[in-house]
Amino acid sequence: MRTLAEPVSGEFVRVEPADEPGVRVNGIPADLDHTQKADVRVDLYDERTRAFVVEHVLGPLRLCGVTAADVVGTVETWAFARPEHRFCYSTDLGPDAVVSHPAGLPNPALADAVCEGDVRTPTEETRRSVREPVSYAANGGEITVSPRDHGTGVTLELRFEDAQFACEVPPEGAAGETIEAVTNATTPYLAPSPEEGVVHAVADVLSDVVVIGGLDDVHIEAELAAAYHALTIGVARRAAEEELVVERTGGVP
Repeated sequence: MRTLAEPVSGEFVRVEPADEPGVRVNGIPADLDHTQKADVRVDLYDERTRAFVVEHVLGPLRLCGVTAADVVGTVETWAFARPEHRFCYSTDLGPDAVVSHPAGLPNPALADAVCEGDVRTPTEETRRSVREPVSYAANGGEITVSPRDHGTGVTLELRFEDAQFACEVPPEGAAGETIEAVTNATTPYLAPSPEEGVVHAVADVLSDVVVIGGLDDVHIEAELAAAYHALTIGVARRAAEEELVVERTGGVP
């Protein structure tokens, strides 16, 4: 696993080193078992609390090569124009349960802080892929996740409306220009163009398929449409439910 050597802070969240694999957001594991909502956003839930719009934290972490972390929301002020804040207020949760950027960005300040920090890298690790291509369709979109060799990381080919974007995210993280482009791109629901929206979607797809779905070495090809988190979480669930996820251990490239 790759975790930070020291805590860092971005806007709206603090990220602390982890002693075990995986990411937790306000103490909730970012995995399929704890994914409560997946449509226009992704929320995590346990019997104690809920974390809202987690894709805007999980995506930047993976872009920067971090696969193990404890994320803590730091927002102290209510913003009732946001539906997530109204939900939290009505259910006795604090504003710190919402860990996303209000402008619909994948937290560029967090990405900057993480990429500037020191990341502890293992000498050997267990990584997951799929046994064979896994496809899923939802809300007018389609996605296929295919296996890649151990230690090669993630490649993405995404399409949204008439725009497309492709990039590579190796285990150690994406190239600096890719991280900057993705984390400064607005969500498709607010973006001025599909060209910007499809770049933003890289963070969302990484969050859902790679972090929450637990797939480290895969190629992801997707035609995105409305409420596409149902698509991305859906393909990860299918891979798990059909027992198509495989674990492989080896040296770190």
